[in-house]
Amino acid sequence: MDKVTRIESSGMDNAVRQIGDSWSLLIVWSALHGTTRFDNFQSRLGVARNILSNRLSKLVKKGILVKRPVHLGASGLEYWMTGKGEALRPALELIEGWDNGASVNGASADDTMH
Repeated sequence: MDKVTRIESSGMDNAVRQIGDSWSLLIVWSALHGTTRFDNFQSRLGVARNILSNRLSKLVKKGILVKRPVHLGASGLEYWMTGKGEALRPALELIEGWDNGASVNGASADDTMH
């Protein structure tokens, strides 16, 4: 089995296809930290409105976010994490810790791997 076949069968391929671009990851991270409204995502992340709209739609379609009215009868919408989206929290916390130089599994960012 070659490397491509192993990657495709590992589950990583499907995960990356669902949330692999940077805007989607940042949107998920922002939602995990309480952002729910389109305008708040846009101002917090500085993403263009058309890109944000596209990524939110994809995340809803993939079952990572759910779109709901702000309140009954309202035209405004909010985006909330689903269980599938919430399951991404530990992975994103590890990525954030890695960027901050935190120890991951006992190895610091300055450790050299052999």
